[in-house]
Amino acid sequence: MSQSSQTSKSSYICRCGNPAVLKTSRTDRNLGRKFYSCAVGKDNGECSYFKWIFSDFEVSKFQGIVKFEMFERLRDSEENRDLLMTLYRESEHKIDHLKELLKDVEIERDQLKHKLAMAEEKKRA
Repeated sequence: MSQSSQTSKSSYICRCGNPAVLKTSRTDRNLGRKFYSCAVGKDNGECSYFKWIFSDFEVSKFQGIVKFEMFERLRDSEENRDLLMTLYRESEHKIDHLKELLKDVEIERDQLKHKLAMAEEKKRA
C-alpha cells in the first residue's frame, strides 16, 4: 500500500528549488494526516524536505505563504520586465544615435570624395 497520496500541488518552492506538495499519509500509524514534502522526494536522492501539518489553520497559513511568495515572484518579474524594457528603450536610443552618426560620416565621406575628385581634376588641368 502506498504510504501517501498527493492531495494537491502547491506553488511553494522547497529549499532545494523544486516544488513542495501537500500529501495525505496512508500509513496505519498516521492515516489521514497531511504533510508537505518535496515533489522530487528523497527516493530520488534530491531532497528530504518533510513537514507535518497539524491543523487546517496551518494549511491555510502555508497557502498564505505560498500566495505571498507568488506575489513576490510576480513583483520581481514585473520589476525585471520594467528594467528590461528600460534597457531596451535605452538601446533603441543608442541605435538611433549611432545611425545618425553613421549618416554624418557618410555625408563627410561623400564630401571628401567630391573634394578629391575636384583636386584630381585641377591636377589634370
